[in-house]
Amino acid sequence: MMLHRPKNPLPPVEHGDWRLPLEKPEEAEHLPPQPLGVWRRLKLRVAYWQTTPTAPCHQEATAGDPPVVPIHGWSRALRLVLAWVVLLPLSILTVYALLLHLYHHAGETVGQRGFWLSVPVWYSLLGVGAFVSLVISRVALPVMVYVYVVGHELTHAIAAKLCLGKVQTLRVDLNGGYVETDTDNLFIALSPYFVPLWMCVWLLVLWGVNLVYPFPEWGAWFYAGFGFWWSFHLYWTVWVIPREQPDMLENGLLFSLLLVLVLNIAILLAVLYAFGVLSPTGYGQDFVTAARDTWQFFCGVYEQLVHAAQRY
Repeated sequence: MMLHRPKNPLPPVEHGDWRLPLEKPEEAEHLPPQPLGVWRRLKLRVAYWQTTPTAPCHQEATAGDPPVVPIHGWSRALRLVLAWVVLLPLSILTVYALLLHLYHHAGETVGQRGFWLSVPVWYSLLGVGAFVSLVISRVALPVMVYVYVVGHELTHAIAAKLCLGKVQTLRVDLNGGYVETDTDNLFIALSPYFVPLWMCVWLLVLWGVNLVYPFPEWGAWFYAGFGFWWSFHLYWTVWVIPREQPDMLENGLLFSLLLVLVLNIAILLAVLYAFGVLSPTGYGQDFVTAARDTWQFFCGVYEQLVHAAQRY
């Protein structure tokens, strides 16, 4: 969670992310008890939207403070249009193009081995398998939750520092966490959902160690760690999003989800390119193919609908 201290003397207010309502239930009144039906969840979300003030303030101002204006009107409408018109098609095309590229690339060779037996792919899949085994067996689950919360709040704090903001407080425990800053923007709010902090730390540490003390098993540990920590990032991101994250709600749920999806894909593409698994030229060609196929598909659906309407 991220708390924002504005420059005017308003009290610090939650604008951030997940917290279990154990110590400060008033900060999590919008968090509905689980499980809930779809209709009940929709009504709660609409009620939350109607009372959500302009970021970063999520509480009513005290007497004498400037009024707090809810996030409505053109700002929310513009983000909704961007989500449907830009981010949704872009997310579909990037995923489709990535699947096409991996399918075409699987018939080639990476180095002297086949695609699936190449060092980057094989050891990355081993790392993914190791993480999946931990999740299924529930071994060290509290430890993984704590590590995720630490990384989540550290990412908020690092993003705030990169935006030249100040971090007053950073708190982490098994009940959740929060960060108090004097700066707020979309990057700070959503950065933990698309920046795999522990994966970046692992890759940088292994790369630095290999520079100083080269060892033959470097590649295996490097790629296995990538698979493990990338799976860690995706799993806990998907786990935490349904828990009514204010980070998502205050910026528009659909807009935030699609933006996070597109940015995660972009980071994955960059890593695959660095590993030599992805070719920019080949991916660009597959992206054009995906766009053409998608356009032809929707044109075919439209023609069938028109033909059916003319018949009846």
